[in-house]
Amino acid sequence: MKSSILLPFIATSLTQAAVTITLPGNSESAQWTNLKNAPPYTGAGGASSFFNASAAWPTPIPGNASATSSAVFSKISGGGYFATSSVYDAGVAGIYSLSDSTPISNLATLVFQIDAGTAIGVLPTLNFNGGSQALAADFFLSMPGNYTANGPDGPVPTTNRAWQWDLSSISDITSYEIRWGSTTNNHLTQNQINITAGDAFTQVIPEPSTMLLSAFALSTIILRRKK
Repeated sequence: MKSSILLPFIATSLTQAAVTITLPGNSESAQWTNLKNAPPYTGAGGASSFFNASAAWPTPIPGNASATSSAVFSKISGGGYFATSSVYDAGVAGIYSLSDSTPISNLATLVFQIDAGTAIGVLPTLNFNGGSQALAADFFLSMPGNYTANGPDGPVPTTNRAWQWDLSSISDITSYEIRWGSTTNNHLTQNQINITAGDAFTQVIPEPSTMLLSAFALSTIILRRKK
């Protein structure tokens, strides 16, 4: 008698260091890849404006050319500048922001990703409609990234981290802001960030324990096939 193992359904796939999100209903997304001292990131406001590691960036930065979201990326305070291979905090605490003043209608979920060389010192929280709700994410996942970060101790592989918020119980979200940051001596090196917004919620970011279970189940299937 043959037995089978049902793997948990995950509507994602890996590409360009990030999880490609598939949401039901309508969705929009944007990404900021290869964050470093090179066009297009050093264009707005002049390259020198983004080398200042102790002040806010002069202008927010929109997503890449294929973005369908109007979200923008910015630094609010403290450390963080466009270095040779990443946005680097130089060991100085700082706060970053990803915001959208015209998000998708009936916003029901957000999935936010950061591919970085070290742990995120200040975890992302969500504010909406101009408030300061500071909502923690409902789901979190980490996996190997796709970059090499040059930190104070030399090159290290990056880790892609993803957070998802379930906003289906909150009506009339007309704007949102995600804030995160680095702490003193964090030496955060950010290489890529992604945002996906949808008007229908489904959990696409599994708990890390679920991912381990899936990997174990898959390895069991492979072993059975080898017998």
